[in-house]
Amino acid sequence: MKRPFRFLAIVGLLILSLVAAWRGGLLPGVPAPWHDDLRILHEERDGTRVMVIELRNTATRTRWHSEGEDHRIDIRRRGPTQYDLDIAQLDDRVEPPLQRRMQTKLQLEPGRTTVGGFRFSEPGNPVQRQLVEIVLPDPAS
Repeated sequence: MKRPFRFLAIVGLLILSLVAAWRGGLLPGVPAPWHDDLRILHEERDGTRVMVIELRNTATRTRWHSEGEDHRIDIRRRGPTQYDLDIAQLDDRVEPPLQRRMQTKLQLEPGRTTVGGFRFSEPGNPVQRQLVEIVLPDPAS
């Protein structure tokens, strides 16, 4: 009598774990979830790590904010195409931990825009590059 219950409990926990990983964007091929109309994706292009920040509801929202293990982001829309960006990338894979911060005001049009980048090197290792891109939705879609 105990064995079927134990089996069902293990299967149930496995299903819950897979659903949590899927919702959290931890499964390969599954994009990260949207949080507060903001989504952060990490891509690798030609040896350069790219942080892609996607925004939604740009016609009605004026502020987006996100904090996580590897970032702190505060974006404010000041006009139809004018944005204030405060983006900090945190990297604790190196000693001492790095924090790269970008504060800028710029005009963003719909589509993908590279807004900045960083590069650093550790002794004895090749230079590592990171870019930050913002993706705004096309208002027609």
